[in-house]
Amino acid sequence: MKNIILLCAIGMLTLSPLVANEMVSLNRAISIALANNTEYTIAQLKVKAAEEKVNAAWGALMPSLESEASLTRQGAESGFMALSDGQYDIKIVQLRFGINPGNFYHTLQTSRTQHVIALTELRRVKFETEYRVIKAYFDVILARDIANMKKDSLALYAENLKDVKNLYKTGTVPKYDLLQAQVQHKSLEVQVLDAENKTKLAIDYFNYCLGMKDAKYFPDSRVMNTVYRKPLEKESAIKSLSETALKNRPEIVQISLKQQAHKHKRNSIASAYLWPTFSIAGWYGKSKLLPNEVDLHLPPSSPFSPDFSAITGTESWQTTWQIRVAATYRWGSLLPVDQAKSHVREEEEEVKAAGEELENLSRLISLSIRSSHAKLLTASLSIDTQKEGVALAEEGLRIARESYKAGVIKNSELIAAEYALTAAKTGLITSLYNYHMAAAELRKELGVADSEIIFMEKGR
Repeated sequence: MKNIILLCAIGMLTLSPLVANEMVSLNRAISIALANNTEYTIAQLKVKAAEEKVNAAWGALMPSLESEASLTRQGAESGFMALSDGQYDIKIVQLRFGINPGNFYHTLQTSRTQHVIALTELRRVKFETEYRVIKAYFDVILARDIANMKKDSLALYAENLKDVKNLYKTGTVPKYDLLQAQVQHKSLEVQVLDAENKTKLAIDYFNYCLGMKDAKYFPDSRVMNTVYRKPLEKESAIKSLSETALKNRPEIVQISLKQQAHKHKRNSIASAYLWPTFSIAGWYGKSKLLPNEVDLHLPPSSPFSPDFSAITGTESWQTTWQIRVAATYRWGSLLPVDQAKSHVREEEEEVKAAGEELENLSRLISLSIRSSHAKLLTASLSIDTQKEGVALAEEGLRIARESYKAGVIKNSELIAAEYALTAAKTGLITSLYNYHMAAAELRKELGVADSEIIFMEKGR
C-alpha cells in the first residue's frame, strides 16, 4: 500500500510542472520559431537593404535634374573681365549626367550578388532555426518517452516487490530476494524523478527555441509513428548527395557569391583606367549682367557714341543655355602606386582567399554528408531490430514472471528480464530519435527543404 501511495506521489510531483497549454505539430513549431526568431527577422531586413542597393546601382543611370539661382561678383583692372562686375543667374533647368560603363556594370553586378548573398543568408538562418527546433522537438519526445517507460518499469518493479513480499511471508523466498527487490524499486524511483526533471528542462528549452518566455507548447509524440524509410546505400547515392550539397548548401553558395562579388569589385575599381568616363551637362535659364561702360577716352562733346552692349552686356535679363559633352580618361590610375591599383590588388587577394575557403568547406561538407548518411542508415536498420528486441523482451519477461512464481528461477533472474525489457524499449526509442535527427541533420547539410532527395534516386 505504501508503495502505491509513493508511486502516486511521484507522479503528481513530476507531472504537475510538465503541463503545457497546447500540443503543436512539428511544422507549426518551426513556423512559430521563425516568426519569433530575431536573427531571422534581421536577415529579412538585410535582404530588403540589399534590394535597395541594387536600386541605388541602377540609379547611376538617372541624370541629376535641378534648378539654381546664383550671384557672381568679379573685378579686374583690364581685360574681358573688366567689362562686368558680375552677373545674376537663374538656371531654370540644369541637368548633369556622367557614367563610366565598366564601373556601372560591375557595381550593378556587385549589388546583385550581395542581394543573392543576403537571400542565401536568410536560407541559412532558416535551416539553422529549423534544425534547432527539430532537435528540441524530438529531445522532448525522447525525454518524455523515457520518463514514461521508467514509470512503467517502476510499476512492474512495484508489482514485483509486492509479489516478493507475499512469497517472503510464506517462506517461499529468502530475505535476500526481498532486499534485492526493494533496492531495485528504490533505485528506479530516483531514475523516474531524474527522467521527469529532464523532460521538464527539455520542454522549457523547446519553448525557448520557439521564442516563448514560458512553457506554452509541447510536441505531438505521434510524429514518431510516421513511416520511416531507409536511404540508398550505393556509393553513387552518397556522391550525388554531396554534389547536391555543394550546389545548395547556403555556406557554399555564399562563399562562391562572395568570390564573384570581389571579382566584380576588382573590375569596378579597374574601370577607372580601363574605361573613360562619359558625361553630359546642360542648363537653360536667365542671366542679368552687371556691365561696366567702355572708356574710349573720347572728348565729352564727341558726336561718336558706339554701342558696346554686345561686349559688355546690358542690365536686362537674357535667355541663356549651355550644353557640354565630354569623355574623361584618368591616366594617373595606370601608375602602380595609384590607389586604384592598390585596391585592385587587394580585391585579387580576396578572390584567392575565397577560393581557398570554398575548397576547404567543400571537403568538410562531403565528409559531413557521408557521416550523416551513415547515421541515418544505421538508425533505419536498427529500428526493426529494436522492435523485434522489444517483442522478445516482453515475452521473456512474461515467462520469467511465471517461472519465478513457480519457483523455477531466482528473483535476480526476474529482475534481469525486467531490465532487458527496459533496455530494449530504451533502444527502440533511441533508434527512432536517432533516425529523425539524422534525417534532419542530413537535410540541413544538403541545404534543401525536401527530404525526398535523401531516399529517392530520381532527380539526382
